[in-house]
Amino acid sequence: MICLQNIFSSLSGIGKKQKYPFDKEKAYVYSRQGVIAGGAFRLRFNPEGVVRYYSYAHEAPEYESGMKDKGADVYFEGLKAGRVEVTAIYDFPTCESEEDTFILNVAEDLSVTRMD
Repeated sequence: MICLQNIFSSLSGIGKKQKYPFDKEKAYVYSRQGVIAGGAFRLRFNPEGVVRYYSYAHEAPEYESGMKDKGADVYFEGLKAGRVEVTAIYDFPTCESEEDTFILNVAEDLSVTRMD
């Protein structure tokens, strides 16, 4: 009986919509690559205070293939109108870090878009 309850509990979450603490329609989503075990991912903003971010990782089961995770969706929520340079930094345990830099624009209605 307990086993069936656990199965039902895990299945009951299927089909439910994820609730976000921000307006997903106005946010910009950055899909980052997976991070290996011992590695890290971090963000740097210039200037700070224009956006806030939320990261939703795609978990790797039991550090599958040496991965901490299989990537993530990083949502940027606008806090005030303006532009911000975002640097995504991937740290690796045995080699140099990699960086990806891009510009985000926050409109008056706080919608966020990437400038290329």
